[in-house]
Amino acid sequence: MSAMILYWSLGGTTKRVAEAIAQGLRGAGVGCELHDLRTGAPADLATHEIVGVGFPVHYYRPAIPAADAIRALGRLDGHSVFAFCLHGTDRGAGLNRARAALVRAGGTEIGAFACRGDDVFYPYVRSGWRFSPGHPDTDDLENARAFGASLPKAHTVAQRHGVVSSLPRRDPRTHPVYALERIATHPALVRWFYHDLFRADPARCTRCGKCARDCPARAIAWKRGGLPAWGPECVLCLNCAMTCPESAVDCPLDWVVFRPFISWNVRRAVRDPALDRERVELRRGRIVSTDAPEDASPTEEGYR
Repeated sequence: MSAMILYWSLGGTTKRVAEAIAQGLRGAGVGCELHDLRTGAPADLATHEIVGVGFPVHYYRPAIPAADAIRALGRLDGHSVFAFCLHGTDRGAGLNRARAALVRAGGTEIGAFACRGDDVFYPYVRSGWRFSPGHPDTDDLENARAFGASLPKAHTVAQRHGVVSSLPRRDPRTHPVYALERIATHPALVRWFYHDLFRADPARCTRCGKCARDCPARAIAWKRGGLPAWGPECVLCLNCAMTCPESAVDCPLDWVVFRPFISWNVRRAVRDPALDRERVELRRGRIVSTDAPEDASPTEEGYR
């Protein structure tokens, strides 16, 4: 028995969960291969009985590259499948959509896993908040390992009976406001419309190329001495706006029309007793904690 875990990780946290799940599988005697979707599609899944896909939740759905990768897998008949996700606040339908897509492709679902992930979404940080800082933590990773260890038995049950009856069937209900935000940030709009609205302010941009080098989707073209240009590969992660040391990137979520949604999301997250949170500032492309004790210096870190 062997498994392949496909993952798309914006800053490394999804990769850590993928590695923990792989440790659980290997500890249960299953060979497991990890494949980073940022390097392209996997060469072949035929030799793997178990296939898993992991991603961060973006705009209450699977991150665009992960959703694209699932569609590109083709038929998964005869494979056991699972999905896992990280979410900083509400995950919306992020996990459900990936699960449903894998099953539509012919896979037999044997599990699903979700945990918190460090949420450094640019509009939230700009509003002064970082949600689920430090996640996935030790407990999250241990739960991921235990999940991985449970998959071989679920695979055996699925092969014998064609279904695993104990699986949870749905995520928590998505709030209508989140559903509206999903519509407003649909991947088709990102590819056809939003990507063309990113701009580098020529008066502030130093032409350093950092946004292009750090873009996880490789969607920004840049030549030395020139202004960056955004292409349709953009996934609306806003890493470019977050990490620009000159705050020179203008993006669609800066528009006035999106501000009520961002404010509503932040208020709801701040009031959620289940969420860890931290007060922060964005200084020259770095996140600075302002929750440090008065006798200590604020800690800084880059976008992870």
